[in-house]
Amino acid sequence: MVVLLGLATLTLASGLVGIAVTSVWPTQVSTQSYAATVRLSAEPDQLSTLHAPTLFGDLDLRFDGVLPAPGVNAVARVQDRITSVLATRDLSVSALKPTPAEIDDAVATTITQVGGKFAGGVLLTCVLVAFATRHWRSRDEPLRPWRRAVAIPALSLLLALTGTAGAAWSTFRPDRLESVGADGLLGYVRSNTAILADVEARSAQAQPYVKNMLALSAALQDKFVPAELATPASVKILLVSDIHGANAYPLMKQIVETEGITAVVDTGDLVNFGRVQEAEAAGLFTGIRSLGVPYLFVRGNHDAASPTDDALVERMTQVPGVVVLEPRRHAYTLATVGGLRIGGFNDPRWFGDTGGGPATQVPAAEAFGEAMRELRAGGATTAQESSTRGATASPSGGTPAPLTSSAVPGSSGASSSGGPSGAAAASSAAAADAERGLDVLVTHEPAAAEASGDAGIRLHGHMHSTALQGNRIQIGTFTGGGVVSHYIQGADGAELAGQPYAFDVLSFGGDCRLQTLTRYSYRDLLEGRPVYDDVRAINGRAIQSPLPSTGRVCRADAPVTLQDVRATTPDTSARPTP
Repeated sequence: MVVLLGLATLTLASGLVGIAVTSVWPTQVSTQSYAATVRLSAEPDQLSTLHAPTLFGDLDLRFDGVLPAPGVNAVARVQDRITSVLATRDLSVSALKPTPAEIDDAVATTITQVGGKFAGGVLLTCVLVAFATRHWRSRDEPLRPWRRAVAIPALSLLLALTGTAGAAWSTFRPDRLESVGADGLLGYVRSNTAILADVEARSAQAQPYVKNMLALSAALQDKFVPAELATPASVKILLVSDIHGANAYPLMKQIVETEGITAVVDTGDLVNFGRVQEAEAAGLFTGIRSLGVPYLFVRGNHDAASPTDDALVERMTQVPGVVVLEPRRHAYTLATVGGLRIGGFNDPRWFGDTGGGPATQVPAAEAFGEAMRELRAGGATTAQESSTRGATASPSGGTPAPLTSSAVPGSSGASSSGGPSGAAAASSAAAADAERGLDVLVTHEPAAAEASGDAGIRLHGHMHSTALQGNRIQIGTFTGGGVVSHYIQGADGAELAGQPYAFDVLSFGGDCRLQTLTRYSYRDLLEGRPVYDDVRAINGRAIQSPLPSTGRVCRADAPVTLQDVRATTPDTSARPTP
């Protein structure tokens, strides 16, 4: 036991010394336009991460290898000789990107030199320990033989080198990329490339040097982002939550148009006090109608004034384009949008309800689950008339497409698979997945999502902050908590601080598999100085579970189909009581 403990300690210590050597004696690599100082890092938050700090923010490429690998810290800078070139007005970001050959050469140099320095540090540590082991003795004892002295250090040397090399080789690969994140001004400009304005114009307005950072970050992503994630998304779903009476729909409409959003999913808390009049006064229904895409909605705990109040839900069913996923108690509407089957249920709580806690979500989740089980078994009532039938929506932001009733799960999009045989295969795959559950489940509170299964992706809001646990995505507040609850007390009596604003975009491929979850956060919108402080793209492979069956087809321009479901024996315990 003592020997194993000593072996593990020496292996870890020698690895840390090797990393320290690369930090004290960093490696310099360069391309035609850039140079970088590269070090390894043992910081816990940088393990398995390629970290590129710049004056304008940090770029982080995070990988999910089987074993944690030392982080790579690459401090990039612009080559002196091109400083004068930056003043050229027609200089483009793409022209400044390092070529693939330059990136490959830089990577090869980094592996050779950083790896050599790491190995040297490990070797030096093990040699010193072997020498100390041989000579560490009492005055009357003879020297230990070299064979005994070098046994543990030699094994530690082998473990440290092969273990670190193996972890790095299996981690820093395109197919292991977990997320790409940017913050600071770099995140601001990168997010604005698709949301606020053209990247070239924004770069020129900010600083000419930003072009270089964008070009370098783009080159790093070209090198490490898997090819399947770089392909255009077939379906994009905008995720918002906790609007709380603030009319931010002009911004949402801009996001829908510039990002090519197929549909919006709102996980509830549209208002503050559960009153329809509040939403009418703020123009929320008009804002939702202006989006021009399907708007899928579940009620939050602020969207009712009493346990039996359904006024806001009923009003939402009258807004064109809105699909309320639980329009009446224990009656659910499943929507197939772009080929994705989406369902959900309302929060049973109401404004002013302070009791029950997470346990109140369990009956609602069980009632929904029972309806889904009866539907799969053929016992639930389906295709009943719903007030959402009068809605129209445009999945691709163009000409409105009709919403139609369908009792065949996943039938939309099948026609795009190329001929009758392809359509049949797509329909068969969609039907098989429908037997397993939904593609996307929508709820309001975390406890409701935790109590619900049988969905590839589970969504909820309520917490006014973002989180990710398995396939459960917690959505932040799109409006920073709204005007009423935007400001919160800082710690230890500090001054009031505005809550961050957030929204997410789910990007699906033509096979209905989640490509990326892109998370945006920004702040200081009410203060008149909006700042994007974080943009992170997370590999969908690490989220969606189970994956859609082979043969599924998803298209943004597929007809939106609705299916009404009511369990024949709903669980009355799910109904809230006063």
